[in-house]
Amino acid sequence: MTGVEVRLRRIFREDDRAVVVALDHGQHQGAIAGLESMPRIVDVVAGAGADAVILNPGAAVECAPAYAGRCALIVRITGASTRLDPAFDYHRQICSVDCALSLGADAVIAMGFVGGAGEAPSLALLAELAGDCHRRGLPLIAEMLPLDPDHFQDPEWIGIAVRAGYELGADVIKAYTTGTEADRKVIQACAVPFLAAGGPKTTDSIEIASQAMAHGADGVAFGRNVFGDDAPDRVVSALVNAIHGR
Repeated sequence: MTGVEVRLRRIFREDDRAVVVALDHGQHQGAIAGLESMPRIVDVVAGAGADAVILNPGAAVECAPAYAGRCALIVRITGASTRLDPAFDYHRQICSVDCALSLGADAVIAMGFVGGAGEAPSLALLAELAGDCHRRGLPLIAEMLPLDPDHFQDPEWIGIAVRAGYELGADVIKAYTTGTEADRKVIQACAVPFLAAGGPKTTDSIEIASQAMAHGADGVAFGRNVFGDDAPDRVVSALVNAIHGR
């Protein structure tokens, strides 16, 4: 068993499924509702049974007492722009693979964009990161996203993005789903575990998770639909029940 496989076992439990909570939004959006105190929200979701949390490097340092020994750590290693930048195009690398390992990361996550001017450099960086990660036995999760918001729910664009991430060496893919049978074809064409992204805040997060699992997903990676809820612990508990059946 390789280092990548060992670390993935800390995220995907005995049933090969995972409930991941993305708490990395603050670097782009600031201290939005639910993320005012990072140690508090990490403690809440870890205590509710999340299998892993996604954190930016600084938050990973501050929140270590809240997640260590309770759930896996996934470190965000691309980003850098904020919502105040009108020229957003694609992510740059913000953290080295070695730095993520020094933080105790069980995996790292990087964005991959398709369908815009930033596509080529974004995918080139993703391929480079895959090589760096695999030389060190660290799993790479690729969050694959169309650059054009009008295509966030377009199965053709999602399918191309997902397949590109897998082909470039990602060990896990995180991407949007459509809630339709088109998702099944997208997921079947991806030979690595697939985590359904939650997207904008909705009241139907459990339904999104259930539909994704019915179409072949291996779990979810939800952010705003967890930390943006009045009771994030109850959302996580419900997701754990929907994904793991417990």
